[in-house]
Amino acid sequence: MEKAKEASRMVPRIILAMGAARVEAVTDLKATSDSLSTFDYVVIKESYDSVSALQDVVCVHLPWVKDCLIAGRLLPLPEW
Repeated sequence: MEKAKEASRMVPRIILAMGAARVEAVTDLKATSDSLSTFDYVVIKESYDSVSALQDVVCVHLPWVKDCLIAGRLLPLPEW
């Protein structure tokens, strides 16, 4: 279980290393410090997670973030 927790803490660090100015990781959308529309991207864990509440934001999934990291550039946004 500790490995899973450490892995989840690494994702924000990786995104910061990719050049993000600010990263906020929350387990509930209500826990964000700002309105979701103020964020450039909202990253969800899996592509099948519910995105219906995220209509006014650019929503991407973790595999897309990983692919961008591997490619070294922003890839086209995922289609839902």
